[in-house]
Amino acid sequence: MTQTPQFAEINGTRIAYSVTGSGFPLLMLHGFPRTRRTWESVTPALAQRFTVVAPDRRGYGDSGRGSAPEAYENGSLAADCIALADHLSWQEFMVVGHDKGAPVARRLAADLLGRVRGTMLIDGVPTGVSMPERKDPTGRTWYFDFFRQRGFSEQIIGQNPGLFFGLFLDRNPHLSPEEHAFYVAEYSKPGSVDAVLADYRADLEVDPGYWKNQMAAGRKIETPLYIIWGDKGAAANAPVMDAWHQAATDVRGEVVADAGHYVHEMQPKATIAHIMRFADELGVP
Repeated sequence: MTQTPQFAEINGTRIAYSVTGSGFPLLMLHGFPRTRRTWESVTPALAQRFTVVAPDRRGYGDSGRGSAPEAYENGSLAADCIALADHLSWQEFMVVGHDKGAPVARRLAADLLGRVRGTMLIDGVPTGVSMPERKDPTGRTWYFDFFRQRGFSEQIIGQNPGLFFGLFLDRNPHLSPEEHAFYVAEYSKPGSVDAVLADYRADLEVDPGYWKNQMAAGRKIETPLYIIWGDKGAAANAPVMDAWHQAATDVRGEVVADAGHYVHEMQPKATIAHIMRFADELGVP
């Protein structure tokens, strides 16, 4: 069962977060369709070394659902994390981001050199870099265009959000029936549909322009990055390391065997080992 959250008023929204362990601060950012619960398989081991803080990102889980669409843009979501770190009196911290949490983690790494000791990004490639065109023969990304249809997507999903979001969770047979039901219930909460759509629309329509401008200006992330991805996940056939080397000056990482997109859920021991190795390389106590 998910840990009872603490709450902080962050940039006009109540942000829920869980705190586990004691040690060097580690911020863990979930994606879609998940909440902070996604980290529960790795948190106990990490908590032996870190103070692990897992927030529900704005619009998700137990956090506030409201706010204007621009509040879901990359810079705004990163500002939520910075405000949470300030609330917790963190001078320095590590970040882990997966799926929709990864672009936020990337922004923190770009903007907070010296304060973010290092950032791990799970199963993704950076927006704004030069890459061969990739087509999705499975059709699994059909919802990207669907989510961008203003008015229409809200009505379709809103008629039965549990059924709609359950379709995405059905892709993850590693989830237990209880976990599946939990996430369906979370995404069926009032306001969740609008939050998810705002999050994706910003990610698809607004944020790419920011990163393209950064790349065009020759600005690379200097905070150390560690990239892991599943050999059966969304990034399996992508030039992952080549892409990240375009975006950052200090990059390391490797593929994780027998893992899909949800590397940390499917291979928690490997994920823990990579985080620990990264911390060792950074000189984190």
